[in-house]
Amino acid sequence: MSGGAAAPGSADPGPASELGLWEAVDAYQRIIETATVAELAGSGDAAFHLRQAALEAVIERRMAVRAVISMHQALLAGVPVARIVQATGLSAGQVAARWAAWAGGQVRLGERAGLGMSRRECQRAAAAITAGGTALPGGAVVAGLPAVPDMHK
Repeated sequence: MSGGAAAPGSADPGPASELGLWEAVDAYQRIIETATVAELAGSGDAAFHLRQAALEAVIERRMAVRAVISMHQALLAGVPVARIVQATGLSAGQVAARWAAWAGGQVRLGERAGLGMSRRECQRAAAAITAGGTALPGGAVVAGLPAVPDMHK
């Protein structure tokens, strides 16, 4: 699907995974706005509930990525992991694991395509995570980057 959402109750919900965050949010809002009381109460047909689930899953995944980006930016702005934990309800280990999984791809993207994140930026954020005593998964930041103790140089 390349933009518009399938109509509520249509037979083919379309590939919601192709939608960006705001496209999925808009499509979800349209479904809710045009749904009947019966559909909202759980009596909709299979296509209605499938489309709703597909859009909710896309929104969840896209927002999870946005949350990691926001955590990364907060780290670079000087917010300690403990404050991120308090704000998000995640554990320090979850913050570190989510960041490391995302950061690895961003560094590779930066090296291959000039987009994403530089190693230096990655190292700054990794140092911010470990400064509060939080370990990064596996004792290393991400693929090909030095072990955590070297990141404080």
